[in-house]
Amino acid sequence: ILVRERKQLVACSRGKTAFFAPGGKREGAESDEEVLVRECKEELTVDIVRDTIKPYGVFEAQAHGKPEGTMVRMTCFTADFVGELQASEEVEELKWITSDFPENEVSVTGLMILKDLKAKDLID
Repeated sequence: ILVRERKQLVACSRGKTAFFAPGGKREGAESDEEVLVRECKEELTVDIVRDTIKPYGVFEAQAHGKPEGTMVRMTCFTADFVGELQASEEVEELKWITSDFPENEVSVTGLMILKDLKAKDLID
């Protein structure tokens, strides 16, 4: 979860319609932190500073665009990084959003995160 100037960074993958918090699925026996480091490099072209990783929260909901009953569980973190944020080849667009972002343009878990950030007064 990245917040700057009271806005959250979200990404939209190529060929997808919904924005989401950057991240992804485990590969093999990866830990949550290893996934975070790998996915941020793959999607955002930045290197996570490992000793700054802090848990943010866990969000579970219906998986976007998947059959009813298919659930996704997102374990979210905050962390510092080195490098310049850029959309990689996997990502079509990066966007900084506030709580008034159209609900139909974010995943269900994305909406849960957005509402949580607003409730904690971290975003406008």
